[in-house]
Amino acid sequence: MLMHWALPMLEELLPEDIVGDLPQAFCNPHLEFNEEVESLPCYNALTGDMLFRSPTPGARRVSRQALRRLFTRGVDIRWNKALSRLSKTEDGMGVILEFEDGHRFEAERVLGADGVSSKTRALLAGAERARPQRSGFLFATGITRYGDAEKTEAILQTHPVAALVMGTSSVGAVGTMAVDDPQDKSTWTTFWVKIWRGKPVHLRDQEALDYIGRETRALSGVFQSAIDWTPEGSRVFIDEMKYWVPVSWDNLGGRATLAGDAAHPMLIYRGQGLQHCITDVRNYVDSLVQVRGGGAKAAKAMQDFDDEVVARGAKAVRQSLQEAEKSFDLETIRKMLMVTQGHGRSA
Repeated sequence: MLMHWALPMLEELLPEDIVGDLPQAFCNPHLEFNEEVESLPCYNALTGDMLFRSPTPGARRVSRQALRRLFTRGVDIRWNKALSRLSKTEDGMGVILEFEDGHRFEAERVLGADGVSSKTRALLAGAERARPQRSGFLFATGITRYGDAEKTEAILQTHPVAALVMGTSSVGAVGTMAVDDPQDKSTWTTFWVKIWRGKPVHLRDQEALDYIGRETRALSGVFQSAIDWTPEGSRVFIDEMKYWVPVSWDNLGGRATLAGDAAHPMLIYRGQGLQHCITDVRNYVDSLVQVRGGGAKAAKAMQDFDDEVVARGAKAVRQSLQEAEKSFDLETIRKMLMVTQGHGRSA
């Protein structure tokens, strides 16, 4: 995942010790960051030439798992809980959460951040209105450790962090996932990505890799080599990207709301999803401060929060769909926001 325009917000939200350890989640914390490293190049799939370079000043690519480990430090988490019902307390001053295992929990407020297929969203907006939509775009990724410094170096030659390729019926990407020993590239973990239009499938590992080779058109150069080199036993995933254009939901009198992919799941183009998630949290905290410190009425403050999330999220989701539609043809690629505006804020 790429953290870019929302990174300063994130650092303001986190405790100092977590901010200090944030480099532990970087895919390559040993890099010397400069203008070239803080950019995302895209190559022409037909010629191999540079198609465009998207500036990402201050950006850092992070490991999702490493970031999750860091952010859960010191947090009281109850794992393996499946939400089944939300309701207001009798006095309206709290929310009762009921879980499939029969457990009940009473909270002052609920912030649902439970992903693309959010149960919280289904309970607040209704199952039908909350249903994520199919995009028609398939997303495949492979996490690879080649054990071969030359193969890793071939990936790095495209860019030290990550690079894209566009211009045919598929979009591709390669990059660095983790660096164990900065002096020995045979120990590095890399990744590849492939996006195309197709029938919805959900496959993993060797079955997914076989499907890609059998059913999709080859990419060019090292972007295809990265897939071909995938060692047996590597983690490979294929799924259809889904989205949901947010609409208003019942916030239980200002006591329950949504954030992140639960509020506005979008396609991965321009890496906007994580940035908007961080923005949601910053705005949520600001709303709570208004209520507790400034005397603002809770219901009004939280309704204002919801309205802003819906408006901003809807615009960002639609933009991600438009970016995907433009990414498979050289003429329309030039009109992408990624080309004209880089990785800047989408909404």
